[in-house]
Amino acid sequence: MWRSIGRTRTASPVPYGWAPAVVLVLVSLVDRMEYSLVSAVLPQLQAEWGFGDAVAGSIPTAAAITTGLLAVPAAYLADRYDRGRIITVVVLVWALATVGSALAPTFAVFYLVRMGLAAAEAIDNPASASLLADFHPSASRPTAFGWWRTAAYLGGAGIVLGGVLAEWLGWRGAFLVMALPGLATAVLVSRLHEPERGWTDRLTAGVVGGGATEPARDPGTLRTQWRRLVSIRTLWGTGAALTVMSLAVGGLTFWAPSLLQRRFGLGDGAAAAAGGGLTLIGVVAGTLVGAALTRRSLAPTPAQWRVVVGGVGILGGTAAMTAALAVEGVLAFCVLLTLFAFLAAWALPTLTSCVADVLPAQDRGLGYGALQIGATAGGAIGPLLVGAVSEAADSLTVGMVPLLPLLVMGGVLALCAYPFVAPDAQRVLDAAGAP
Repeated sequence: MWRSIGRTRTASPVPYGWAPAVVLVLVSLVDRMEYSLVSAVLPQLQAEWGFGDAVAGSIPTAAAITTGLLAVPAAYLADRYDRGRIITVVVLVWALATVGSALAPTFAVFYLVRMGLAAAEAIDNPASASLLADFHPSASRPTAFGWWRTAAYLGGAGIVLGGVLAEWLGWRGAFLVMALPGLATAVLVSRLHEPERGWTDRLTAGVVGGGATEPARDPGTLRTQWRRLVSIRTLWGTGAALTVMSLAVGGLTFWAPSLLQRRFGLGDGAAAAAGGGLTLIGVVAGTLVGAALTRRSLAPTPAQWRVVVGGVGILGGTAAMTAALAVEGVLAFCVLLTLFAFLAAWALPTLTSCVADVLPAQDRGLGYGALQIGATAGGAIGPLLVGAVSEAADSLTVGMVPLLPLLVMGGVLALCAYPFVAPDAQRVLDAAGAP
């Protein structure tokens, strides 16, 4: 059958295999690479259409607003309809929108197409997160969600690729070439099997047997879903921690190359490579280590251990970032910057998978939609906050300082979820095992 990726069930800890996770990571990766393309070709866009930096800066801001507005409607769809088909349509739409960007006759048309692209991108996130949770039982979720979240950072490679393509083919040619991975990814997504909602929860609860197919639970009205979500105390701590993480990492990665230039006198290329490259290395390594740390629990339950690892990672990253802002040498700064990204990234696989553990299967789309609103807001506010403080204090180093107490708050909030996460996760398993 065509929709065969993820269809096979086995007795292994990953009953559907890793192929579905690979496909969903590709969706996130290609999405972010295409999103980053504007940054790479921005000088050519400004040269052709003559718009200023303020208008250029409004492109990602408007995209973030669009994403936030559509997160809840997208979550509503993800909890009620075939998620693989939703993502297939979305990926096709943004592949076509990428072609539309290349063919735009005016900047106004280009701007509107980018907003349409942001709308399509907003819809795939809750569906992808819900699918990952249903393809993976609790034990393998940290690895799956860790790579899925990391793909958003790896997508920054689109800046490098876009710059090369733009220099070779012009900015329109760069967009046309980047549409091809989108189309190929859409074909892969269309082959994803739609798993039973909550089947991996029933597997974890030890109530799966006989191969019987359980009907999906009715999520009810959107208001009913919200009432269930706000009663899950773990979500308040983990959601706030991940929002703060997005804010701090967004502010740091956006301004790190500029800080290296202004404070240490590095050139454009060296600053971009050091600021962006080292942060990326730290995030990828930290995600792998964070997921590995969850394989053995030093707390009474795996869910409790995950919030400990995530919270401690954020607090450790805060200490490294504080030291980085205080040192004088460029080498020490780069080492501490990488250490910050490495430690803070522990929260990506641990807290994101913890969210799946405490969300009922029928509400995961909405839960991750709400999380997306926080992450999008944090990613948009972080660079703005640093820039505003830097301009007021006439020091980019000082502009980074407000990120520190926010990070501390995020780490503490993650740890505050410790007494709630075990009963919240057990409630999901109890509900999954109930007739």
